[in-house]
Amino acid sequence: MPKYVRANATAVCWSGKSCQIIRLGRSRDQFKVLACWQSKLGQDQSLAELVVQGVKAVGCTDNEFIVAGGDQAGWGMADIEVPGAIGKEQLRGALAFELRKQTPIPPEKLLWGYRLLPGSGEQQNLCVRLFYVREEQWRKWLTVLSGLNHVDVILPAPLALDPLFANADIVFPAETGNSGYQACKAGSLRVVAQNINLAAMSFPEAFPPTEEYQLEALESLSRDEQMSCIPALILAAYGLSRESSRDQRTLISPPENLKARRNIASKIVAAALLVYIFATLVSGYARQFQAKAGHLRRIESETQMVQALLDGLKKQSDPAEKEFVHSLRQELQDNVQQMPDFPEALIELSNLIEAPTWASTRLEWNAGQITMQLQSSTRNLDLPEKLEESPILGDVRELSSQFNQGVYTQRYNLNARFDTEDEKLEFAQRQKKRLEAAKQQALEEAAPQETGTDDDSDATSVVAEPQDENGNAVPGAENSTRAADPAPGPDPQP
Repeated sequence: MPKYVRANATAVCWSGKSCQIIRLGRSRDQFKVLACWQSKLGQDQSLAELVVQGVKAVGCTDNEFIVAGGDQAGWGMADIEVPGAIGKEQLRGALAFELRKQTPIPPEKLLWGYRLLPGSGEQQNLCVRLFYVREEQWRKWLTVLSGLNHVDVILPAPLALDPLFANADIVFPAETGNSGYQACKAGSLRVVAQNINLAAMSFPEAFPPTEEYQLEALESLSRDEQMSCIPALILAAYGLSRESSRDQRTLISPPENLKARRNIASKIVAAALLVYIFATLVSGYARQFQAKAGHLRRIESETQMVQALLDGLKKQSDPAEKEFVHSLRQELQDNVQQMPDFPEALIELSNLIEAPTWASTRLEWNAGQITMQLQSSTRNLDLPEKLEESPILGDVRELSSQFNQGVYTQRYNLNARFDTEDEKLEFAQRQKKRLEAAKQQALEEAAPQETGTDDDSDATSVVAEPQDENGNAVPGAENSTRAADPAPGPDPQP
């Protein structure tokens, strides 16, 4: 079953002194005859003029697909089976060899092409329809078609069968008389039966696919006129199918002056757009290169200016200026920013961030800038200060902080960098103050403990009362004893 890819197509056929032109369209699942024209040669009129007149009469446009059929003399065809594994170049060689067996005419006097026919999936061979025509006959066909703007395919109607009307045995009328020849199906190939009597044959019998056509104006013609239009009906249907485009690569190509020039305006616009895009790209690259060249020139100019300044300072005899020149040159040569690398920063973070705090998402490193998100069951208020006081971390900023379902989530941004001298000095001073405060706090906590110990020892001490030799207490001895004891001093102050 062929696949139809066009909406309209026109077929041009001629035989003897008559011409038949049919413009065909596709309507649902049927072919529809959009226009039908046939005429015979008038006095002092050529076939080329007649063809041009007919093409204009059916309303064929310059963008429409045109198939020309030629007449019935000077050409031949043969259906051949070749091995399926054969390549494209080998196929042409095999067909050239087969051509010598099909006709006694020397190959240099012939033009030939072929069509690949569809076969069943079980077949291992390719079905090829070979088409050949005398060179002088081909030139006659081109003369007839010379008045047209374009022709897409030139081939006789029997060659257009299969897969088009693959199961139909179609009769083609001869140029004279009531006889013709029939292209009969024989397996996957076709054979031609000659001398078919058309006198008692109706148009549907001669052309079985009639039921697939909406004949329109063709239906009002006589039987003989309908019979003469059979080749044009087949070629117009072939022009609607996908095979007509595929076969253009293997059939005999029309000359350059007859090749189609479709969609010229679209092609011109596309070419203009392509040129515009190319010019825009070239212009953009040129401006970019010019900007880079100008930037390099400015850098070179500044370098020369600095070099001239250095050379001028070098000639001066002041040692301080020479030292300045040396330091400036050294700074220009060694202007490399020193910073910790990622492993050092990662180790420092691992040491400073303690449980139960952990990094909940990936730690991002971008040229020394660190972004991280921490989670903890308790909020660590001292962590930013610890990170800031690290010798290789600094510029700590808390981006966000939130509490959700018992978990504190904090997001920080900091830089991996070495502390400056001022920062080192400030950190040392803070550390010294912390140590002094811790020492003072330890002394304050130790003083109350010593005071409590002295009070306990005084309360437990006992004074022995004086007694006589019989063991009785001596009156007034208590007062004398207390008077002899010194008065207690004040409690020691912390």
